[in-house]
Amino acid sequence: MAAAGIAPLPALQCRRGGAGLASDATAPRVQSMNTSSSRLAPHVEHVSAKQVAARTLRLRLDNVWAELHAACDEGQVSERVHRLRVATRRTLAAIEAFRDLLPTHRAAWFAKRLRRIRHSAGDARDLDVLTERLVREPVQAAPLMSAAGQGARGRLVAMLARKRDVSRLPIRELRETLAAADWTGRTEKLVDGIARRRGRVPFGRYARRRLKPLMERFFARADHKLRDAAEIHRLRIEGKKLRYALEIFSGAFPAPLQAKCQESLERLQRTLGDFTDHAAAADRFRRWSREDGACAERDALTALRKAEDDLADKARQAFAKWWNASRRRQLRRAFERTLKRRTSA
Repeated sequence: MAAAGIAPLPALQCRRGGAGLASDATAPRVQSMNTSSSRLAPHVEHVSAKQVAARTLRLRLDNVWAELHAACDEGQVSERVHRLRVATRRTLAAIEAFRDLLPTHRAAWFAKRLRRIRHSAGDARDLDVLTERLVREPVQAAPLMSAAGQGARGRLVAMLARKRDVSRLPIRELRETLAAADWTGRTEKLVDGIARRRGRVPFGRYARRRLKPLMERFFARADHKLRDAAEIHRLRIEGKKLRYALEIFSGAFPAPLQAKCQESLERLQRTLGDFTDHAAAADRFRRWSREDGACAERDALTALRKAEDDLADKARQAFAKWWNASRRRQLRRAFERTLKRRTSA
């Protein structure tokens, strides 16, 4: 039942035994949830945080379940795997955001399975990206520019295609395992457990309390000198956590300030993403070049690794120039103003 002050969320079509289910009762047909459709209506700061948590978790867990099935189907598999990974990240963020309102053991069960899905989808997605880049983008590495190099490149694409096929298997296995474990039934029990929790903390107060430590953790990381790829990756992770939390709690803050913070974090993610993508690609090419079966392609893999290392270094320098002290101060001030003001301000 919709609470006063909250616009109804999009209808969910994956209730067990309900109309609109596919012939396989475990394969829901749910329209994928994007960022804009999952945001709460404005001015919900006085609504119970429990109610917001229940709605958010139900929507996001149902969306993961739908995307998990879609990623196992034929067709636009690459895009579906990407959407599955994003859906799991956003759902894990919601579990963390509302952690103290959730039944502990049920939340832990979902968090563990979501991390498995994220890991499997992440491996598959990384291979998708590498394959698409190798096929579509010109490679500047000299050993791949000659006729012989083009042949090696073709063999690498074939190798990646085989690895992509293998990377899909864990996703399909997870779907079967989680269907047997009654994912949808467990979702219902988790949501019911939230409703039974005692207390009625207003969502606005709850959002400010939960967002503040995430903000402090992010800026503690951001203010440190980023010495290596691992530290840059950790900053990106903290930025993602803060961005997802800001999205979850968006209804509790003034829209203009919230939008400014969200835009800055999204740009940070894009800028950092250029570096981490190239660094991850270089690492994969390095590992593959050391495998026993890579003898014929070792020169090509080494050339690709060097090219990715160079691109990663350029991206790191570009990020360091962009992410200066002035930009960090501006973003911190925007977040501090956001936390101080209410939606009614």
